[in-house]
Amino acid sequence: MRNYLLTAGLSAALVLVGLAGSAGASTPRVVVFVASQGLCYGSVVTPNSLPDEGPFQLLTPSTICGPGTFMTQFGPGDVGYVGGRWVTADGKRFSCPLVGPGFAP
Repeated sequence: MRNYLLTAGLSAALVLVGLAGSAGASTPRVVVFVASQGLCYGSVVTPNSLPDEGPFQLLTPSTICGPGTFMTQFGPGDVGYVGGRWVTADGKRFSCPLVGPGFAP
């Protein structure tokens, strides 16, 4: 239940700040800058069924790929990328896999 509420809260927050996809989309879409590659990746917030254990990557707010985007150190193909398992600075954990190919900011 806690994970469902976290995902629902994150999804609502993304929609409120204008990160949702097209008007008919039911799943929020976001953009993440991968610092090690210098590329932006699209991503989709997925329903969260992640345990609180295991590896997570830090995801921070950024404007490199445009207003309201995010940044992380590693992306697809990098050692250290954990498949879109994210943690925010305040400890919220969620799943949001990156979708390639990446594109220049």
